[in-house]
Amino acid sequence: MRIESVHIDAERALRVGHRACPLAEIEAIRAIATAESSLPALTVLAVVDAALARGERRSIGEWTALAREAMHCGRSDAVTAQAYAAACTVRLAD
Repeated sequence: MRIESVHIDAERALRVGHRACPLAEIEAIRAIATAESSLPALTVLAVVDAALARGERRSIGEWTALAREAMHCGRSDAVTAQAYAAACTVRLAD
């Protein structure tokens, strides 16, 4: 699959998912982050997945905003990923 088609499919899911199914936005971000090897975004999504698995149902918008920010930070190293994971944990604790 070409990265362009991943972006097109994910952007379509974001438009549709934003109104219909908030979890579709998470999956769209995951598709783009995977295609771009964005370790910070994938790390945030792992924290979000764990929270959802525990039954937490906080504002999906907060989680997706942080995942989008992580995806667009321009870095993909472990230190940055850890910083975003810590930020996500703090936001989930509020």
